[in-house]
Amino acid sequence: MSLQQDVTIKIDDSFTGPVCDYSVGFLKFGREGNHETATPMGTGTFVKLGKLYGILTAGHVLNELEPIETVGLVRFPSIRPALQNRRLNLAHTNRVVDWNGKECDGPDLAFVSIPEVDARDLEAKGAIFYNLGLPREFKAWTEGHRMATCYALVGVVGEWTEDGAAALLSGKKIDVGGLFGSAKTVRPFEEDGKDLVEIEVSYETGPRVPKSYGGVSGGALWELHVELDPAGKVVAVNKKLHGVAFRQSGDKKRVTANGASLVDALVKNKIIPGWPESNSKVPMKQI
Repeated sequence: MSLQQDVTIKIDDSFTGPVCDYSVGFLKFGREGNHETATPMGTGTFVKLGKLYGILTAGHVLNELEPIETVGLVRFPSIRPALQNRRLNLAHTNRVVDWNGKECDGPDLAFVSIPEVDARDLEAKGAIFYNLGLPREFKAWTEGHRMATCYALVGVVGEWTEDGAAALLSGKKIDVGGLFGSAKTVRPFEEDGKDLVEIEVSYETGPRVPKSYGGVSGGALWELHVELDPAGKVVAVNKKLHGVAFRQSGDKKRVTANGASLVDALVKNKIIPGWPESNSKVPMKQI
C-alpha cells in the first residue's frame, strides 16, 4: 500500500528560470506628442510544432492587435537585458483563433505564427519555444527520489507598468512588470462542456499583490513536476503546459484558464491543418 504525502515546496529561481524564458508580453504602440508610447496588451507563450514557430495566447488578446500592425515583444528572461526593443510586424504572420467573441467565454485561445528568422533570433537571445508535439510523462530519475506536482501562472501585470528613469530620443523607457505566481488552489471544472481551470495565486513568497490580473490573459498556467531528493531538496523541475489564462473573477482574486484539452484541440483542429510545416517529422529535442 502506498501513502500519499503532502510536500511543501519553496518556489525559487530553480522554478522561475525554466518557465519564464517561454513567456512574452505584447505591447501596442501609440503616440503621445512627439514620443512613442507602448501599452501592455496581454501575454503569450513561445511555442513550436514541427518546423512551425509562434506564440500561443488568448483570442481576445490577439483580437486587439491588427493583422498589419507592428507590436512590441517583451520577454521574461532569467537574465535581464539592459533594454529590450523587439518588434514584430504582424503583416508577416498568420493567425488562428478559437473564441466566439463574447467576453469571458471559453475557449478563448489563439496562435500567431512567427517567421523562422525572427524565431531563430529570439532563440539566440535566450527565448525558449515549448514543443507542443511532445507527450510529457515525468518520473524520478534517481532511486530514492520522489516526485511532487505544483502549478504556477506567468504573465504581464498591466498595473505594474511604470515609466523608466531613462528618456530616449524617439520615445521613453518603460518597465513592464511580470508575475510568476505559484497556485494556492487549483480547481478544474466544466463550463458549457469546456474544460477550464480556476486558480488562486499564493503571495506568501512575494511582496507585491496585484489589484487586477489585467495583462495576464494569454499567459501560461504551468504544471511543474518536481523531483526531490530524500531530504526534500529540489533536484529537477520539469514543465508541462496546463492551460492558458483568459479571465479573472469579479473580485479579481482568481484566474480562469483554458484547460489542456482545449489547447490540444486548437493544435489538432486549427494549427496543424493551417500550417503543413507543423506536421513535420523532423526530429526535435524536447523542451
